[in-house]
Amino acid sequence: MKKTFIKGLTNSIFILFVISQMQSQNYLVELSSNVSAKETLPFFLRANKFGAVPNNNNVLLNTAIFSDFKDSNDLFKFSYKASVTGYIADKNDILINELYGSLLFKNIQMDIGSKNDEILFEGLSVSNGNIIKSINARAIPGINIKTKNYFKLPFAKNWLSAKVNYAEYILNDKRAVDNAHLHHKSLYFKSKLSNTFTLTTGLDHYVQWGGTSEEYGKQPSSFSDYLKVISGSAGGELSNSGEQINALGNHIGNYQIQLDHQGTNLNWSFYLSHPFEDASGRELSNYPDALYGLFFDLKKPKSIITHIITEFQYTKHQGKSTSLHGLIDNYFNNSIYKSGWTYFGNTIGSPFFVPKTSIDDVTLGIAQNRFTSFNFGFKGYVHPDIEYKANLTYTKYAGSFNTPINKNQFSPYLELNYKKNNFPFDISFGATGDLGDFLPNNLGGFLKLSKTGKF
Repeated sequence: MKKTFIKGLTNSIFILFVISQMQSQNYLVELSSNVSAKETLPFFLRANKFGAVPNNNNVLLNTAIFSDFKDSNDLFKFSYKASVTGYIADKNDILINELYGSLLFKNIQMDIGSKNDEILFEGLSVSNGNIIKSINARAIPGINIKTKNYFKLPFAKNWLSAKVNYAEYILNDKRAVDNAHLHHKSLYFKSKLSNTFTLTTGLDHYVQWGGTSEEYGKQPSSFSDYLKVISGSAGGELSNSGEQINALGNHIGNYQIQLDHQGTNLNWSFYLSHPFEDASGRELSNYPDALYGLFFDLKKPKSIITHIITEFQYTKHQGKSTSLHGLIDNYFNNSIYKSGWTYFGNTIGSPFFVPKTSIDDVTLGIAQNRFTSFNFGFKGYVHPDIEYKANLTYTKYAGSFNTPINKNQFSPYLELNYKKNNFPFDISFGATGDLGDFLPNNLGGFLKLSKTGKF
């Protein structure tokens, strides 16, 4: 099934790619280097890089060609992107960052291939505003059908609109369960509370399902099993792990709430991202576990400070006080899908969830998933041509309930970007470090030269 899926995916992207050749194309070339004082890189040199940066000193070359949707009256619109990174490091490699084609018909969009998520909150959020789906891992190949923009509900006039998606992906990295599938669907509502306030509420639901486990054998993958997967129905106990009593597959979900204010001199957003993996989490029994954030747009272009963010993440509860038989959620881990909520060795959710050490290139879940974290970030301009971005992040790890720890980590980050129209390329450079007793004390930096254009 995996080979058939990949073949169909490749053929579909090729067709969209050929069609898109009739449109003007954009290109991107980036040459960068990351260096550190230790054998591994500091946290911010590798986190939230879409899984494209190895964890040691390196030189990278990233190239991309792409075409966005055109502003035209065409019934069907196309976009595509092909992005490849090659790097020289302790282990040299070439990887595909993105490879997708998108078809847009009115407000219905279909993405085929591997496509990165949009970066939100000016890149200042360390989890991209979502505790279960950050920009820390590579894009997963699949098919995603969604509404491009919110659409008005006919019974609600102008005060309520909605946005939905339905997707199927293939986890094609080396995993404990080979050929595992990933299902995703979401439903979001946007309410217009006044001329200045809007409230967005929504639900994301992911399920790892199917595939073949070396320990537990082939997992259910019939059409009737699929219906249980998408509905969250129980599958019966299929192995000694007991995982299938709850629901078929490995379920991961997220409640998202965001309050936006649009003002004359200031815009701000408060957002909350609450994780759940079973009924107790869906019923908020694991409160206060969540990501809480407050983002400010000062509406002062080119000023010394243009945007500010403050975030707090808490994951220490995990439903322990309300769980049955002493079981806890143990976020992003699963006894059948042992690689957990990871892809190519990186956590798909917040990068503060630390993966276990790989054995034979197989990631065995999440080693540290109980922590508190504070992030303060801001950006602006020190010169009309020089933009900066800074983050100050403190994390305290508590370990598991059975093996508690008390380790702290402080990771500052500073980045400068120079852009000038008559200059042949853009220049970015920065410095960061890790201080504390969780990660090795470390200092590092990067330099990047980039060029974009049309051909």
